[in-house]
Amino acid sequence: MATKIPQGFSRRVPVSKPYLMTRNQALRISSSHFTQFMTKSTIYGVVVDMPMAPNVITTLACYINGAANLYFSNGNDYSGASQRYPGLVQAARAFVTNAANYLSDDNMADSLELPAGRVHYAYLLTTGGIHRIALSPFASNQDPAERVFMNMYQRVMNELRAAQMKDQAAGIDPKKAVIPNPKEEN
Repeated sequence: MATKIPQGFSRRVPVSKPYLMTRNQALRISSSHFTQFMTKSTIYGVVVDMPMAPNVITTLACYINGAANLYFSNGNDYSGASQRYPGLVQAARAFVTNAANYLSDDNMADSLELPAGRVHYAYLLTTGGIHRIALSPFASNQDPAERVFMNMYQRVMNELRAAQMKDQAAGIDPKKAVIPNPKEEN
């Protein structure tokens, strides 16, 4: 599944320091946190960097335990929804499990760079190292395997959007829903 990198907005997107730190943590998380969930495969996570506009990158981080979080290049994030929404857990686990079908020796990552232009980079986290797949969401000649892979992470994105809308409707602040502040409880 090798995709030519399309041309388009190709200058680097400015990103915040908190975003870079969070993205690095998502890419470097140890597989030891997920061994109880890894039964048939050595893959434990997928991190997808998606340029959304000439000045915005969104990173989707999914793990085999069902966690799915979004990180934005301006430093904002949406995380913790997997603790409240089983549909999101199911979509994230299915995505990571099926991503094992895209592992090959040809796609070992030699760097963890952010994409430029419209290409999406998917980093497959395995116990044997990190693999990278370049995906072109706007290509008219996508191969079927690439289309399936992109549909899987779009399903996770749809679940995250639905969770975010439910949180907003219920007045849930995701930051407070994930880690309660003991000072506020007293």
